[in-house]
Amino acid sequence: MSGEEAKLKLKIEQAEAAVARAQKVYDEAEPGSVKDSCLQLLLAKEASLLADKKALEQVREKDLLQQRAVAGVEGLDREEIAALINKKLPTASSYSKATAGGWADNRYKTLQPYVNFHRQHTLQDQRTIPVALLDPILAQIAEDCASAAPTQGDCIFTTRVASAMSENFKTEGERTDKFWELLEHENSIKFQRIDFGDAKTDGSLTHPKGGLMVNIEVKNEVGSGGGAIHVQNAVYAAKYAAGQAGVLRQFSTCPTLLIELAGPNMSLSGAVFSNVVVCDQLTPMVSLLWQTHSPLMLQAARCFAAVRLALPRLLAYYDSVQSQALRQQLDFPYPTSFTASDGNGRVHFKYVQQLSCLCFRGSIQPHGQSVFIKFCRSYSTAAHQAMATAGYAPALLGFEQLVQGWWLIVQEFVDAVPWDEMVDKPVEPLKAAVCALHAAGFVHGDLRGCNILVAASAVYLIDFEWAGLVGTATYPYFMNHADIQWPDGAGDGRLVTESHDLWWLRNLI
Repeated sequence: MSGEEAKLKLKIEQAEAAVARAQKVYDEAEPGSVKDSCLQLLLAKEASLLADKKALEQVREKDLLQQRAVAGVEGLDREEIAALINKKLPTASSYSKATAGGWADNRYKTLQPYVNFHRQHTLQDQRTIPVALLDPILAQIAEDCASAAPTQGDCIFTTRVASAMSENFKTEGERTDKFWELLEHENSIKFQRIDFGDAKTDGSLTHPKGGLMVNIEVKNEVGSGGGAIHVQNAVYAAKYAAGQAGVLRQFSTCPTLLIELAGPNMSLSGAVFSNVVVCDQLTPMVSLLWQTHSPLMLQAARCFAAVRLALPRLLAYYDSVQSQALRQQLDFPYPTSFTASDGNGRVHFKYVQQLSCLCFRGSIQPHGQSVFIKFCRSYSTAAHQAMATAGYAPALLGFEQLVQGWWLIVQEFVDAVPWDEMVDKPVEPLKAAVCALHAAGFVHGDLRGCNILVAASAVYLIDFEWAGLVGTATYPYFMNHADIQWPDGAGDGRLVTESHDLWWLRNLI
């Protein structure tokens, strides 16, 4: 933690206490001019607190960029990044044992510039493009694990695995050998142990062209050794992509399915080599215990079905990767086209700039029109279209539903200023925009200043992720309640109402 970050955290603690005191004074004040003055004080304290939190986020962003710059990652090509991973990333085996320092230990701090993995601590850490947007095969694995219909063969295989893994094994090697035997026989594959000098993998499936299709990490029981099984597996994938993958990494993200087995429990993760190595957990730890009357066995069967379906996809990908047109933008999401809303077929685009974790600036090919590209889990295209038709939203050029519930949204890029940065705010056009939204039967749900753009005197509403028809649109789960004050009644999973939009409108003007 930098000194600037520490000072801001202390300042935020003091500001939170000041807000609490101001709130108490306001609650206890009698109606009238005194209470009105207390309200103004409370709003000022809350504004100061929000400003401090925004400053903290910016400092954390700057610190991370500086850290990567010091590490030498920014501005380097893939071979230079691979060389740094091989030189500076600790060995995978070093994560097999517990450490007194926990996640503050230098072994984990050293990971950060090179491997973005699934042990992130805060919202500010989650700036990496998810694996599901970097590789469609890994995204499909996650979707299949959640919703695939297992075949009879999948169910029979799951019962065999559950029966075997429920046994007590004396050593990790014995459990590993049995797991190998089951997977190899069922899927007609052959695992090997890859030697990294200091240690060997617990099981790897490679492609002749150099791709690591599957890697297994095994612990005899949950907690064995006290290390981090997912991190250890991710580091093996990183080391392989930076080393043995060779020329393949020049035109491939080197997708790898990671299998973690801890006693009678299994999880699946995915790793790719983007601008750094990115690893996400695709499933929770799934029980492999023999429980024929439990829905947990169905969850396990879905995971084995996902593995069965993924293996030929990975094989086909690595078979054809050198003969396909090269994918040039490996550090951006895999979608590069969409179906035009105007019915003019497929439209191709190129990424120009990453604006945030899930938002990008792009250009339509070949004529170069600037577009705004967004990936999200839900989106009301109907609300967006209605507002664009009324002149209160950028034109919606196209949208696609992707694997694992993701949406690709492409809209006109508007050269505009966020509402919060405007000095002379066009209040009447904003009122008209919100009125038009409600008149069309829609609610927005997140009318913060960052989701309102101003170009000349025109006002545009953006970010229709939570929008929808009145009476049906709901807020998502895991809203940010720490940094944002929401209207009364707005909460995880609850209905978005017109009164919530009007609350934001009153606060904005």
